[in-house]
Amino acid sequence: MTNPFRKHASGLFANHGGNIDQAMTYSMSLVDTLSGADKVAATTAIMVLVNSAAAAFDDRGSSPEKLVLLDLIRSEIDKWADDELEGKLASWASNELDIESSIDQWMDDNLEDRISNLDLVVRTR
Repeated sequence: MTNPFRKHASGLFANHGGNIDQAMTYSMSLVDTLSGADKVAATTAIMVLVNSAAAAFDDRGSSPEKLVLLDLIRSEIDKWADDELEGKLASWASNELDIESSIDQWMDDNLEDRISNLDLVVRTR
């Protein structure tokens, strides 16, 4: 998914880094410099855009930026998984996990006292 607002963005203008409250305050301060019909028209244009963006946000349950980021993450996970996931996991496990050493360490930590105090008796008939 792509950001639905990106196609309408312009590098000619600044942005407030996703801070909607700050952007609204700035926009309305510019509108306040107008009077009469110009002020009404500018306020109407801004509020139509805000209402449309709010409706898009409500419909999707998330911000466009978050949706784009989630799609990118999913895409990268899919690419990674498609490249022999089982082989990658086995390789990682063999490189990162030393099972025999872990078992030996656990036995030393947990069984040494119990085993050293045992007597082994062997009987034959």
